[in-house]
Amino acid sequence: MDEFPEFLPPVIDLSGSYKEIIERLYSVFLRDFIETRAHHLSRNVTFNGVINEHSQGKVEGFWHIITREDSTKINRLIDFEQARRLPWTKPLIENPYNKEITFFSYDEGTLRQGIRHYIWFKKGRYVVVLKKRKYDYYWITAFYVETWKEKDLQKRFEKRLP
Repeated sequence: MDEFPEFLPPVIDLSGSYKEIIERLYSVFLRDFIETRAHHLSRNVTFNGVINEHSQGKVEGFWHIITREDSTKINRLIDFEQARRLPWTKPLIENPYNKEITFFSYDEGTLRQGIRHYIWFKKGRYVVVLKKRKYDYYWITAFYVETWKEKDLQKRFEKRLP
């Protein structure tokens, strides 16, 4: 990968067995979101912290941001490009006004979806999406931006809130 801003740590090496990869990723998630809190614009960032019989002892929010739906929309598979960028998530959430970040608010058009904050690191092809709530921000997702999605994000940026 290219040179990236100093405030972003290196991406994760995803070599090794599936179990080793998951444990390496979860250690970053634990450090950045469970052992310490992330903050966005002076508010806590929360996420889906549910652990169920399918989550292998890890919170659902973790699985959501390292995986993507398969073509059946039933299973989720690890997305390596997305997962290796996990260490960028907290620094992006906490530094949305960095000159290399495209940060904007967008009204999704329904009360349930609400206003979302997009923290888009174009050069790194990664975006974090937070939902603004009364007292905090809820971490909706973070993902690797493929070419087709870049167009959608650009349209949202052009229709952003003032």
